[in-house]
Amino acid sequence: MNKTRVEAFSDAVIAIIMTIMILEIKTPQVGVLAGLIENIPYFLSFIVSFIFICIAWYNHHYIMSVTHWFSKKAFWANNFWLILHGLHSGSNCLGE
Repeated sequence: MNKTRVEAFSDAVIAIIMTIMILEIKTPQVGVLAGLIENIPYFLSFIVSFIFICIAWYNHHYIMSVTHWFSKKAFWANNFWLILHGLHSGSNCLGE
């Protein structure tokens, strides 16, 4: 299996997950400062989730850099890893 295709697919999925995470933060209906204060729990959960996914993505990039080929089992393990991160992106609701 082509390692570069799996790596590109994984990068795209992670980018989409990170984009969806920021879209979950609502724009304030009141003044800017009051809206920022009102959304602090959302921002904190976003920041923690973003850092977690960045660390996981960096580790994934390292693993891919030392891997020379990809088996079917590794492909499905990678997809399961992506699914777990997709589920993690919903953790912004913890700010509620």
